[in-house]
Amino acid sequence: MKVIKGKAEEVPAVPFLADFQPMKSLWNGPQAPYPSETAARWAYRSMREDLARAQAVAMVRGRLVIHPQRFAEVAGRTAISRFVDRVIHD
Repeated sequence: MKVIKGKAEEVPAVPFLADFQPMKSLWNGPQAPYPSETAARWAYRSMREDLARAQAVAMVRGRLVIHPQRFAEVAGRTAISRFVDRVIHD
């Protein structure tokens, strides 16, 4: 992400949301966890509240950015929870 520059020379630059990536990183590239933009956006919508609580998603200038590790943790917990619910309620 961007770096906020210090006004005085003695002030070090501060990374702004350095660990966050554009949402397209969920479906672009060989290691992408979702096969398409549609799948990634569906997952985001279905986990939106949990992602917000985990601070896994932020909005910068109207665009969503994700924290990959936090997003993966929420997605893993959600997958396990859905499976457990299905097994217990069937």
